[in-house]
Amino acid sequence: MNENKPTLSKSWTEHSAHAPSYSGGKVTLCHTKGTRNLYGISEDASKEEIALTPFILAPCGGDLTLIDAIHGVKARTIREGCAGSKRDDQEDEDGSIDTDAIVAYALAPNDYDLVTASRNNVLRHYDISGSPSVSYSGTDGRGPAKVKKVLGRSGHDLPVSCMEFHCSGIFFATGSVDGNVKVWDLRGGYATHSFRYHAPGYSTNMSGRGGLRGSVTCLNWCPDVTKLWLGVGRDDGSIRVHDLRIKEEEPDDLIEMTDHVGAVTCMVWGNSSNKSNDFDLFFTAGRDAVVNTWAIVEEERSQLGQKRKKKKQVGEDVPKMKTTYKRVHTLPAYENVEALKILPKFHLLAHGYNDKISKHDMVIATAGSKGVVKLWKTLRRSEEDSIVSAIAGLELLYEQDESSAFGEKGGGYTGLIFTSPKQNLLSDTNDSTSDPPVELIAVDAEHNFSFLNISACDKEEQALLQTNRIIIGHNDEILDLKIIPENEMSIDEDDSQRKVAVVTNSAQVKVFDLGSYSCQVLEGHSDTVLCVDVSPCGRYLATSGKDQTMRIWHLETGKTVAVAIGHTEGVGATAFSRKIGRFDVSGKAAKNGGGSFAVTASKDKTLKRWNLPGSSMLDTIGNPGETFNELQVFASVRAHDKDINIVSVAPNDSLVATGSQDKTVKLWNSTDMSLKGTLKGHKRGIWDCKFSMHDRVLATCSGDKTVKLWSLGDFSCVRTFQGHSSSVLRVRFLSGGLQLMSCDAEGLVRLWTIRSNECVFTMDAHEDRIWAMDIDDNMLVTGGADSRLKLFRDTTIEVEQQNREEQDQNILKEQKLANHLRHKEYEQALDIALDMDKPRQVLKVLVAITENDFSNKTDAVTTLQRYVKNWDAERILQVLKYCREWNTRSRNSYISMIAVKAIFTTFPADQLALVDGLAEILSGIAPYAERHFERVDRLHANSYLIDFALLTMGSMHSGEDDYVQWEKTSKPVLPPKVIDGRVQVGGKDIVGFRTDDGDSTSSSEVLTVGDSDSDSGDSSSGSESD
Repeated sequence: MNENKPTLSKSWTEHSAHAPSYSGGKVTLCHTKGTRNLYGISEDASKEEIALTPFILAPCGGDLTLIDAIHGVKARTIREGCAGSKRDDQEDEDGSIDTDAIVAYALAPNDYDLVTASRNNVLRHYDISGSPSVSYSGTDGRGPAKVKKVLGRSGHDLPVSCMEFHCSGIFFATGSVDGNVKVWDLRGGYATHSFRYHAPGYSTNMSGRGGLRGSVTCLNWCPDVTKLWLGVGRDDGSIRVHDLRIKEEEPDDLIEMTDHVGAVTCMVWGNSSNKSNDFDLFFTAGRDAVVNTWAIVEEERSQLGQKRKKKKQVGEDVPKMKTTYKRVHTLPAYENVEALKILPKFHLLAHGYNDKISKHDMVIATAGSKGVVKLWKTLRRSEEDSIVSAIAGLELLYEQDESSAFGEKGGGYTGLIFTSPKQNLLSDTNDSTSDPPVELIAVDAEHNFSFLNISACDKEEQALLQTNRIIIGHNDEILDLKIIPENEMSIDEDDSQRKVAVVTNSAQVKVFDLGSYSCQVLEGHSDTVLCVDVSPCGRYLATSGKDQTMRIWHLETGKTVAVAIGHTEGVGATAFSRKIGRFDVSGKAAKNGGGSFAVTASKDKTLKRWNLPGSSMLDTIGNPGETFNELQVFASVRAHDKDINIVSVAPNDSLVATGSQDKTVKLWNSTDMSLKGTLKGHKRGIWDCKFSMHDRVLATCSGDKTVKLWSLGDFSCVRTFQGHSSSVLRVRFLSGGLQLMSCDAEGLVRLWTIRSNECVFTMDAHEDRIWAMDIDDNMLVTGGADSRLKLFRDTTIEVEQQNREEQDQNILKEQKLANHLRHKEYEQALDIALDMDKPRQVLKVLVAITENDFSNKTDAVTTLQRYVKNWDAERILQVLKYCREWNTRSRNSYISMIAVKAIFTTFPADQLALVDGLAEILSGIAPYAERHFERVDRLHANSYLIDFALLTMGSMHSGEDDYVQWEKTSKPVLPPKVIDGRVQVGGKDIVGFRTDDGDSTSSSEVLTVGDSDSDSGDSSSGSESD
């Protein structure tokens, strides 16, 4: 426990996550050391983070996932970027089919060029080298991959089923469901060859695709860069080998093999001498359960027909030899073979098998529907018998051990990948000083990648085809999980070495390493596992499921040490006793109930207690060769009237709590399973219950969207926490029993303080129901129906420290800002205010700049232009956003317009047009700017009424000087003139105004608009002036 940890938790942050990364199909490992910036571009990244990272390409929901081959987690996808693909299928939100879904791909040998084919038959070329400006979009490089070039439509009538690059990286081939094959030149982006394969008896009069044979199931190029041999396998069992250097005009030029009776799944060229690129062997396998070995020989051509001779031009050389493939051996594999790989220089790797193989022997690995990897070596003929080929056939060298094999029940293996030391697949858990291992990656039907050891020796811990680690490609729906406690003997405080046991919607139990997300798979259940619990000592694991049994596992060996059989329906809840010392009790004391125990609750509505034999016996059974112990029921009781969802044991082992769909929680004495009390108050079924480690209270959560806290003294409800908007599925205590953590069916996790009865923190953890959650100290692990496993860390200390630092920095910046304003250092003050991201302070600085320029009779726009010219696009957007807000108020509109004018008069329009989001901001500024302009225009027009009022008021005094002064300061539309004793301004006669001659005594207030048609005497007023 961290001594500096605060009493109450306030903030949690996602630390890492394991998301679905593979949904089936072709899997490719990088050919070299990988790519750069796999997780995006970071300015603070170290050299290790910028270094090349090996990756695995795997299809997932219509997208391509780049999996970190070292840590085993999804790093990014091609179409979604580092945010990850949220597609569970290949349909859009409206239910329509996603036509841009990737259905096939090919990776070039340089690991940079990637070509994909989508459902709409469009070929796209990507560069995934990791270059900041080329590979990925976004300023941080975490966006989707950029399309380097669209090669256009594939030309196939149906979707592309497979693609493969030539070892030169220049050519790639596409095969379609329509049976056609095309060869493309990546440099020019055009097709160079097209091969159409017709069924026997095909006629050109046939319409449509009725004459085409089966769809293409596999493609493979000869690994010699000087040879352009392309092998094409189809689902009707036929194989064709095309030599792109020869025109296939005659039947002799066509290489066709029809010995397979099922779909061909794999082909590979081999070299019997192991010394040169003279490939003389060809191995094929398929779903007809056989492996065929073919010898590649050169033969003389048959006698050329007369038509061929007539067509031959003068000077044209016709090859006298032709290449043929002759089958020399057929090996019955007794399973559908899905993968076949040649293991080069195997005699240098398998030190323990030097007596069985020589440097001249070829070793081939096969995998298929039985879920067992097999190694075969070639049998050589004697020199006297080597008529066609020196290879006589294949014999079994080694078969994967049953304990590490995937097996036939889960669907078997679907692919094999051979690794090499140059790919440097050393994980963090391995010794960094040792050489990278040579492994065989086996892909199984449940979307797991098993790294099998190839470097065999005499030591048992390094046995041949032993599983070194497993990468989980897809977890399915996570039903339950438990964090495995730290070993008492462990001194390492690094939480990356911690493990978590996870049960998904399968019969497997998976133990994840939270540092690398490598996985250990426990096999034993015959049906879906529903729940899991771990002993407080961290040595044993209890699982139960639909097979009506509970199994006790020894975590160190991964073997079943005990099995509890007795329930008549699926077991949905299980729990260990919580006292660590009781696990060491054995013998009669343990048998009579004095030792550790496990409790199970089933759909048959019964609660059972099973006494454990003690750690001494369990550890002995966990050793290899020992059989597991069958547990006996110590006590059994019918607990509820409906399904039991959860069972929990008190910290002192005195009580057992069960929660059921009958809306009640019942407390039982652990010794005899007698009922001690019933907790009633929830309005829906109970999903979880948990005892506090520090107080005599019990927390429960229910489908009624509430969390309740119960007293174990009088069985009363002391607290009810409301805030969830859906069913609450899990609840846990933390912070010494002062807080609660709960999760619901909407994917939200809430943190509650018990004393204040308030929710202090909420985070959106998953996109679907959170079925599983567990807490250990400052570590939170959640798993849900979205198949994601997430690890969260308590960041309260970091957040508080960061807040304190930010407050200190803000105080210093505010002081500097005030000092700069006092000394009229406006440029420095403006930069500080913008860095603080405080619009009010920025406005204050701009007002000060405007007032200072006004007092100095200088232009404020000119002053701002000197500051604006050093701004980048991000700073321009920041200021314009401020102006958009300021412009909504008339009192700040003047400052806003000055800032906008300074920006748009400093930078050219074409440069501003490249700034993302600028148009949207201007659309918010323009309406208010027009409104302010209309207001000022009306005010300016109305100001002439003031001029007129002042002019009229001036006539009451000795107006000779006033009029002259007014005339000098005013700018009327028309110059004033005196007509018949009247002063006319702008076409208006002002009657009663004194003229220069001083004879007029009229004081008439009649106002005439325009020139008068009558005489001045007729228009004068009858009133006399005083």
